[in-house]
Amino acid sequence: LHTGRPPAIAEGVVEAPGPEEPAPKRSLSADGETPPGTNGEGAARSPVEEAPRAPDLELRALSNDLLLSPEGGRSRTAEEFRMIKRPLLVNAFDRRTSVRNHPNLIMVSSSVQGEGKTFTSLNLAISITMELDSTVLLVDADVAKPGLSRTLSITDKPGLIERLADQSTDLEHYLLRTDIPKLTVLPAGKRHQRSTELLASGAMRRLLEEVATRYEDRIVLFDSPPLLETSEASVLASQMGQVVIVVEQESTSQVVVQEALSQFEDTENVYLVLNKCKGSIFSGKYGYGYGYGYGYGYGRYGGYGSYGQT
Repeated sequence: LHTGRPPAIAEGVVEAPGPEEPAPKRSLSADGETPPGTNGEGAARSPVEEAPRAPDLELRALSNDLLLSPEGGRSRTAEEFRMIKRPLLVNAFDRRTSVRNHPNLIMVSSSVQGEGKTFTSLNLAISITMELDSTVLLVDADVAKPGLSRTLSITDKPGLIERLADQSTDLEHYLLRTDIPKLTVLPAGKRHQRSTELLASGAMRRLLEEVATRYEDRIVLFDSPPLLETSEASVLASQMGQVVIVVEQESTSQVVVQEALSQFEDTENVYLVLNKCKGSIFSGKYGYGYGYGYGYGYGRYGGYGSYGQT
């Protein structure tokens, strides 16, 4: 599979106190970040110092085969996700971008089920948290088959669907802090017979506006349903600033990928990630022979050629 650029390989976010007044503590939101209006610039402050809160999710306890190390390192997997995230981050924080929607809203999807979108979204989130100046909100938006929530054992937690159905409850009520700094998770919530309508609703548009603009350093990743299996995926894609489509090597046909890409009016900010590559497919071609058994090819569909070109 060739997308027009050399693919990469990988395995598979005060007002100064008086002389006798101690500096006030900044209050934290439920996702562990300082909310707007509490950064010490003349804003109201909490009079009570809050004790550090234990994480709701311990991701470090998951299998090392599933997750990148939050400490980074020079493993093949870590290097590949560094290459995958870089153009996404450039687009997300480039104020000159012409993207119609907020470019820090990034959807990770696939054509069909089983291509590795949840693995990709979870590790992409961890890789982005390694940045010095980026935080990540990871949203399980696959409300029909919430693979991310299953992986993290949070299928019983309320989340996205409940927030859309009842806007009277603040979003922070549903956010889960993790033991990886700067990474917060929003579960899918319970299944709903009108989930497509909820994702297309004004409530969803307002939610996206809130999460995209509340923190200027935030990337919001959505683990989306497969594009060709549910109606929710195309509705969600129309509201995203960037889209990453995971393609399973030697499994997903060119015709299927092209059909998935036809769901988009504009593919300028649609990217392809080639998943489950054999380790030898590009081994040594660019001078880095890591010798692992899985990998990723990466390319921008809209800017560097069409899927399947030679």
